[in-house]
Amino acid sequence: MKTVSIALFVTTAGMLMAQPRTATEKPGPPKSGFYSFANPDSEFSLGIGSLSRLSCLVGAATQPPVFAGNMLLDCDAEVPHNETTIAVNPANPNHALGGYHSYQLNFVGANVISHVVGTVSVTFDGGQNWQEVVPPVTPYQFTGDPALAFDSRGRVYFANIADHEGPGGAFTGPSVVVARSDDGGLTWSNPVTVAQGQGAVTRGSDTKIFQDKEFIAVDTGASSPFRNRAYVTWTSFQEFLKGTSPFFRSPIMVSVSDDGVSWSAGQEISGFHPACAVQFGGGPANECDEDQFSSPTVAPGGRVYVGFENFNTPAENQYMAVSSTDGGATWGPPVRVDKIADINLPVNVDGRGTLTGCQFRVVAPGNLAADPSDPTGRTVYASWADNRNGTAAATNLDVFLARSGDGGATWKTMAIDTTANDQFYPWVAVAPSGRVDVGYMDRSYSTGQSECKYGFTLTRLTLDAAGNVTSQSRQRVDTGLSDPGHSRWFSGSTNGNTRFIGDYNGIAVGSDGATWSLWTDQRNVVANPPSPARNHGQHAVGARTP
Repeated sequence: MKTVSIALFVTTAGMLMAQPRTATEKPGPPKSGFYSFANPDSEFSLGIGSLSRLSCLVGAATQPPVFAGNMLLDCDAEVPHNETTIAVNPANPNHALGGYHSYQLNFVGANVISHVVGTVSVTFDGGQNWQEVVPPVTPYQFTGDPALAFDSRGRVYFANIADHEGPGGAFTGPSVVVARSDDGGLTWSNPVTVAQGQGAVTRGSDTKIFQDKEFIAVDTGASSPFRNRAYVTWTSFQEFLKGTSPFFRSPIMVSVSDDGVSWSAGQEISGFHPACAVQFGGGPANECDEDQFSSPTVAPGGRVYVGFENFNTPAENQYMAVSSTDGGATWGPPVRVDKIADINLPVNVDGRGTLTGCQFRVVAPGNLAADPSDPTGRTVYASWADNRNGTAAATNLDVFLARSGDGGATWKTMAIDTTANDQFYPWVAVAPSGRVDVGYMDRSYSTGQSECKYGFTLTRLTLDAAGNVTSQSRQRVDTGLSDPGHSRWFSGSTNGNTRFIGDYNGIAVGSDGATWSLWTDQRNVVANPPSPARNHGQHAVGARTP
């Protein structure tokens, strides 16, 4: 393959931490990839490629044998896919959609330009066969940070951030967009802009609004007065001058829609709390305005919860949650769920937190998931992974689960997996029976931290009414270890040790109780690699566990 020159990476592949303003200040919320275009070690450069492929088919009978026992969702053998999300039709447990980034390559002279877009893959037969579809991006050129959700009628919503290139290669601040499909994911509307970005990312300006890391949930409860209402949350990075001084904040925002066409104006919901004790950006006391990684979930009866990581702390960061009982019109103050120990990580070649023996960046938060078996709507779970049991010299990320049985007022945290080595990128989902499932990448299957490899684990728990665990099982669901230590993609000068595998995975539970998992998989060897040290691809691969 010729020299790779990849287009705007609208996803978070170049994500940087908000840089400290003093020698003693800890990093703030991570920013997205537009801020790293000038990195001389990047294998990416600016450019716009066409969308040469809009649909293709992949099935169990045709997928490469290396993925046997798992489900390959994408069709491209030689290009990367990452940042996975998955949703199951509540009315049909055999109908599921997976989402991920697709990197479409176009040869231009001696270079290869990649057009990066959020992409979906659809199955109607329980995962035996998939049809990959690239939804329209017009009027934008690039989309990323994919998130999927069904309503109760089978309509699918696909949320992304989106952007386009302006004059001279300057990219405008990304916007939050949502597309919808009424035929199960085979065809899609053009994306509707929910929140507009502002300012040129790659040029200086007095004001920049960078809408980032959105996620989506839909109210499917039969008893809810807001049934089929969609909720999109995101981080609004706001940088501007306040007088002559720079001012920075990144609150969590929400917008709602009952039809996917008209969306409410963005509302700030991250609020104030005494635990938000440090104002790095210059805001008022106790404002929780430096945040990232929000996720919404809707409980029976229509109560909505949103979780996020907050950075307004002197040391360890924290997980926070807010809720609404009136369809998103008003929101209660944030509640502190627990600490997040993610400032004691080793640093990779880009200055971002990583794992011992690896180079890919790591973030701690997972998501929130409400319990559909609780008719009061007051039971909700949060998941994340942090390094409280490890050090910067030897990481030991473990997966944690917090439960609230009183509508998010109080939380109890439990360790889900403290197996040796690192468990990371968790996602939690709750079955119709109330069983709690947590899926995550797991380095315990490798020989240790001397190699950078991972599998995928699904842990299932049942709990009593008081939140005590009554049973727990742990199952490996991948059929082959991923090898990001010998990656074809995003490795730059790190000799095959990739710097990006995405920032999250996805799991979802169908009405039949089966669990769908989807992750960035790096087990396959690509054809014609640039070197033996850089020969493993990136694919969207999953499993369905009865």
